[in-house]
This record gives sequence, structure tokens and C-alpha cells, in this order.
Amino acid sequence: METDFDALVVGGAAAGLSAALVLGRARVRTLVVDAGEPSNRTAPAIGGLLGQDGTSPSQLYAAGRDQLAALPAVELRAGVVTGIEPAAGDGADPAFRATLADGGGVSARRILLAGGMRYGVPDTPGLAALWGTAAFACPYCHGWELRDRRIGILGATGAAHRVALLRSWSDDLAVLADGELAPEDRDALRAAGVPVTEQPVVSVAPGIVRFADGGELALDALHVLAPMAPRDDLAARLGVATTELPNGTGIAVADKFGTTSVPGVFAAGDAAGADNVAAAIAGGSLAATGLHRTLVAEQASPVAAGGHEHA
Repeated sequence: METDFDALVVGGAAAGLSAALVLGRARVRTLVVDAGEPSNRTAPAIGGLLGQDGTSPSQLYAAGRDQLAALPAVELRAGVVTGIEPAAGDGADPAFRATLADGGGVSARRILLAGGMRYGVPDTPGLAALWGTAAFACPYCHGWELRDRRIGILGATGAAHRVALLRSWSDDLAVLADGELAPEDRDALRAAGVPVTEQPVVSVAPGIVRFADGGELALDALHVLAPMAPRDDLAARLGVATTELPNGTGIAVADKFGTTSVPGVFAAGDAAGADNVAAAIAGGSLAATGLHRTLVAEQASPVAAGGHEHA
């Protein structure tokens, strides 16, 4: 079966662009389809990325797209992949047919799922407007910028552990349980001298949290648990095995090289549990390497594939 592309990369943020760079440099005919909604798009800067610490997500991704423009084998296309299914063939070479939201279609020998995840930001009024700036989930990404500021830990789940973690950046912490704490957590936090409020939180705004009893608390930032979930059902419809991790559900089970349970389907980035930009870039690069090697193995002679006993 003749395919339009050797690889279809779903998603054009950190993992997808990183994968496309490796594939393009290996002259693998690659299509990147990107919806333009990276999960970190509201963050003003990326923290902890070597050589790019403080660069905004939009700047990083624009630079990545500029690099890909110099690679003839790579095509970037704005859009949404709405479905992927195995294409009819003899089964020797996994091949897939993808449909796009604009009604178009494309076939590819390999699929790399790098479309990221959606954060389950609590529906507390006002919180969505602060997400990525004064409200954050990853202390390694945002903690340095908020060092020595007053940080509220929103939500009772894991409050004692979160306080211990965030103390690497600030000692000025308060737990806003937004409900009742477990007695052991309440005792541990009070013994540690951490202020605890169990009143329900009714709204948040820049610099302020408001409670159901009419009270208010001035804070600079909020640490929020926002478990991730798939932004689409592509992995599920392809039959890719998934798992649950502390940071989310529906995460593709993939090995070091992005290989999933479905032949010809790879996964990288948050879709495979990366959890930050640096890990997503690394995962995209490794997944592209794994994908490329499967293409090479199909075309190689026994000697080229390592079959020569004196190799």
C-alpha cells in the first residue's frame, strides 16, 4: 500500500515538534497536525528547560516550527485529527488512515500520539483566569518565580505532602482545604505551624481568596491539583493500553522509545506521562528514534538488520 506519509505526528507542541525534528533530519516523510492548543499556552514562561529557562511557550514553539521549515521531509498542518484506524493491507507493514476535522484524510505507516492532555482545573470561580500564572500545578516549573512569596495550597488532598514539597521555594504557606481535612493531616499541619482554613472557597481573584463565611485571605499564588485526562479518544479507539498515574488518567503505556501496545503506534509527551516540557522534548526525540528504527528494520537486509554474525 502506498502511503501519503511515513509518520503522522498528532500534536505540534514540545513532544510533537521534537519528534518531527528528529524524523525530518532522518528524511522520514512526516506530517504534523496541530490544533494550536498546548496545555501550557497560558503560562508566561517555561521554567527549568536547559538553555530556554524563562522562554515563553509561544516563543519556543515558534522557534521549533521555524527549524522544521528547513526540513523538506516535514509538513506542518493546522487542524484536528478526529479519527485514526488501521488501513486495509497485507498486515506486513502497519499502516493507518486518519481523518481530519476539515473532512480531509491522510494515510501513514506510523502514528505518533503527541497531542498532550487537558488539565482538570477545579471549577472554583475565578481560578481558570489565574491558571498558568498565579495558579499552578507544577512547582518545578513555577516555584522559582514564586520563591519566598505567600502560596496557598488549594484542596485537602495530599496537603501535608504538598506543604513539604513547596517549602523548597517558600516558608510562607497556607492550606485552603476547601472542606474538611483528615484528622491526621490537620494535626500534622498545625504541629508544623502551617495555617489551615477548612471553610469552603467560594472564589479567587488576583491576590485574594474568598471563603463561604465571608472571610478573605491575601495570597500571591495558589498550588492546585489538576489531574490530566486525554484531550481526545484517539488512543482509546486505537486500542492503546493506558494507565493511571498520580498526575492523570488515560495515559498511554509506552516504553523508553514511545512504543505502545499497538504495533505502529507510538506516544510521547503528556500523553505518555511526561508532565513537563523538558521531559516532553526528550520523550518526543526518543519516540521518533524508535519509530524510525521500525521503518528501517522493515527495509533492511539481514546484514543491515544485524544478522551478520561478524557485524
